[in-house]
Amino acid sequence: MLKVKKILQYSLLILVVSFFLSACTKNITRINTIYFNDFEAFDLKSIEVSGWLNGLFGPVNDIRITEYNGNKVLGRFNNARVDVKLRDLPAHQALRVELDLYLHDNWKNDLWQMSFDGVYQLITGFSNDSTGKQSYPNWLGNGSSLFAAGSDAFDTQLPGACNLRNSPRGTSMYKIARTLIHTGNSFDFNCSDAGEFFNLPCQRSWSIDNLKITLINNQ
Repeated sequence: MLKVKKILQYSLLILVVSFFLSACTKNITRINTIYFNDFEAFDLKSIEVSGWLNGLFGPVNDIRITEYNGNKVLGRFNNARVDVKLRDLPAHQALRVELDLYLHDNWKNDLWQMSFDGVYQLITGFSNDSTGKQSYPNWLGNGSSLFAAGSDAFDTQLPGACNLRNSPRGTSMYKIARTLIHTGNSFDFNCSDAGEFFNLPCQRSWSIDNLKITLINNQ
């Protein structure tokens, strides 16, 4: 009986050791934040902005970090593009981009897009007008169904930034996030808009906050 007990104890010990050894050799997923900007320090951190000036589209010098609703945000923009270009990235298998997108004042399914390394990740339309509809969370122009204005928004009861500053539904805020397979040592991010009220930011504009880019590495 004692011999059987020792055999059982030895077998259990082997199982426990084997479990811990296998656990030690399993791949570990590591998350590495390589870029974060909440704009509170008025630091652009490699951000470039392009817009229209005298009929030409190109880099603009009046990159704005402004205050909205008690927070610093990058914006406000109208028919403009924001670029972030990262280089010499450490090894990774995937990449994730997250941001808070504020849509101010008179949006009526106007276009907003986001691309990674020149490939569109989102082309959609947003609306603040409760009597209208919007494409988001679907893509704009692909024949998919429209949704009520403010669909999937994190908050639709924010004041406008200019023309609708006294309206409780003057701005909507969306939590935008995308993850993709990515192994390269560089990464280009951009987002831009187009639509009604061309170059009239008091009528329609957008801004971003809490821009975060993380690398995912399964070691």
